[in-house]
Amino acid sequence: MRRYLTPFSTNNTEVRDTDVLIVGAGLAGLFTAFHIAQDKHCTVLLKNDVSCSNSWLAQGGIAAVISPDDTVESHVSDTLKAGAGLCDEEAVRVLVSESGDAIRELVSLGVPFDRKADGSLSITREGGHSCRRIVHCGGDATGREATRRLAQIELARKNTDFLFNAYLTDILTNDGRICGALISLAGKPILFRTPNVVICTGGIGYNYKHTTNPRGATGDGMAAAERAGAQLAMMEMVQFHPTTLIAEENAQRLFLISEAVRGEGAILRNHKGEAFMQGVHELKDLAPRDIVTRAILAELQKNPYRNVFLDVSSMTRAFCAQRFPTIYAKCRESGIQLTEDQIPVRPAQHYQMGGIKTGLNGETCIDGLYAVGEAACTGIHGGNRLASNSMLECLVFGKRAALCINADKRRAADISLTLSYTEPDLPPLTKSEAKEMRDTHREIMQSHVGAVRHTALLSEALSHFESDLALLDSRRLDAPYAFEIYNMTEIAIAVTSGALARKESVGAHYIVD
Repeated sequence: MRRYLTPFSTNNTEVRDTDVLIVGAGLAGLFTAFHIAQDKHCTVLLKNDVSCSNSWLAQGGIAAVISPDDTVESHVSDTLKAGAGLCDEEAVRVLVSESGDAIRELVSLGVPFDRKADGSLSITREGGHSCRRIVHCGGDATGREATRRLAQIELARKNTDFLFNAYLTDILTNDGRICGALISLAGKPILFRTPNVVICTGGIGYNYKHTTNPRGATGDGMAAAERAGAQLAMMEMVQFHPTTLIAEENAQRLFLISEAVRGEGAILRNHKGEAFMQGVHELKDLAPRDIVTRAILAELQKNPYRNVFLDVSSMTRAFCAQRFPTIYAKCRESGIQLTEDQIPVRPAQHYQMGGIKTGLNGETCIDGLYAVGEAACTGIHGGNRLASNSMLECLVFGKRAALCINADKRRAADISLTLSYTEPDLPPLTKSEAKEMRDTHREIMQSHVGAVRHTALLSEALSHFESDLALLDSRRLDAPYAFEIYNMTEIAIAVTSGALARKESVGAHYIVD
């Protein structure tokens, strides 16, 4: 694995200064930026725009202990159970203990949470939770509304700049400390001199053929951090969401049917109309996601069907349209009339529990490098993320990382940036080669490194990805399409090798042999 993706030199590359460089503008990136002290200059990089993130697409809501009949111990217990014994309990307690304050802060910032007739917050329940503790916006548009509001606030702040369509190429270090980052902006390399880099680049979903993630979720931040010397942890723990809409044959991104639909009473049924989650788990249709996913896949193995059904007939059409307007509209667009028709669903890749290993303030083993949100591995999710803990993680640890950075007195002007990297004259990786490699890569991740795994297939996949990496190391990489497939290959090796190393089935990692 190469240390840097492309040649560069501080002598002939534009250099810009910023006190904090945040890569990614989902909920994690925006909330971190919001808490950066006003006397520090902050730059936020976006691979696309604010709407191209998992945060923007998140439907269900944010889990928090705010109801009078809920307790910190209950939320901690539910999280630990879902995590299959692999959670870091200290991190979980930090997350849950600070959850109420995080929601109250969002309320104060004008995030439009749904409310009941008496003005109190509307609270729902999702899979794995023992009580109602999920707050939401716009029925099923929590991520979009929270991200939009925070983006409005941050775009107006004088100490924060946004760079759109910017691609993180590499993280720069000197003597074990962050000194900058190399990015590609409109095809031009730019060096940022900075003492602090925060990776908020989200997940790895586009490594899979079937995913709920947006096109940009290729694991760029995780890969760049690993090349810089950071540790990746629990990468084999890939969560598949049990219920994605099966309506479009060649959809680039599968549409998620939120777990909150089952929280409001929807039931999974097979083609015979049987409620097959009965007897599988004590929580039935609200069992943890890995259990529901495998139950659906087991049903699909019994019969030559590509989906099961989500029965929402217990709801009225008016309730469904008001509580789940985005889902209702998408189903209607697909010719499914709720609540008369059942929703055809099946599992797809959804969330990465592993990532860049961090402490309780988002810090990594590299001084000045932080990771927040899905790109990070705080240990909160263990082997299986509890529903709606993900956006909460962005809030709690984004604020903690920012406060840690605020206590650091280093500024961009204090950094000495005199680095360069050269490589032999190599043939370039062409776009057609990268596309062919990427398409095959996604097929293999889907078929060999999915929700149910076989040792022989994992070994076959790892061999393929290692051969791809060797090929890429022999080519010149000088454009985002080339950087991206390198990052995807690096991530695929981390996931696959982690799956091979973990011999027992636990949480989302289910190996049959």
